[in-house]
Amino acid sequence: MILTGPEIEKQVQAQRINITPFGKERVNPNSYDLALGEEVGVYPDWVACNEVPRGGTENGQYFCPISHGCIDSKREPKFRKFKMTQTQGWVLLPGIGYLMHTEEVVHSSHFVPVLDGKSSIARLFISVHETAGYGDIGFNGQYTLEVTVKHPVVVYPGMRFCQIRFHHPEGEILDYSKASQGKSHYRDENARGPVPSMVWKQFEDSLS
Repeated sequence: MILTGPEIEKQVQAQRINITPFGKERVNPNSYDLALGEEVGVYPDWVACNEVPRGGTENGQYFCPISHGCIDSKREPKFRKFKMTQTQGWVLLPGIGYLMHTEEVVHSSHFVPVLDGKSSIARLFISVHETAGYGDIGFNGQYTLEVTVKHPVVVYPGMRFCQIRFHHPEGEILDYSKASQGKSHYRDENARGPVPSMVWKQFEDSLS
C-alpha cells in the first residue's frame, strides 16, 4: 500500500516520517519531490579529473572517462568529491557515473521509502539511480544518487531532481539504524553527501 500525498504530509506532522527540510509545495498526489544536493563524487580510476582553467569551480565539462580504468570490487575505491555552484551548476557527460545526493535528510521507522526519478528529469534522459531505488526502514540520511546521462545536461543544486514515495510494510520490522555495523555501512557520517560503494567491506568482514 502506497501513501498518498496528503497522507505523507499527515505522517510528517505526526513525526512518523521526517523530511528535512520539508515544504508543502513539494507534496505530489502520491510522492514527495526531493532536491539535488551540492556535492558530486566520481571515481578517479574511471574519470580523469582535469585541472580547471581560469581558477573556476571544478565542473563536469572538464572531466572525461578513462578508456581502460578499472575498479577492483574487493578493494576500497579512490573517490573524489566536488561542489556545484548555483550559477555554474554541473555538466553531466555521457560515459561517466556521478555519485550525487539529495539535499534532504529523510528518516522513517514506520514506512518503506522508494526513490525514483521525476518524469521531467527522465525526459532529459537523466537516470537518477541505477538499481538502488529502495531505502531501508530506519535509514536516516541523505540519499546517494547514481546518476548517468545519455546526452550532456547541466544540473544545479536545489533543483527538484527525484521523488520519494512511502509504502506500508508487512511483517516484523528490522530497523536499519539498529542493525549491526557490518549490515548497515551507510549510516552516521556515511549517510551524508555522496557516498561511494562499500561492497569491498563484505570481503573484509568475511575475514573477521
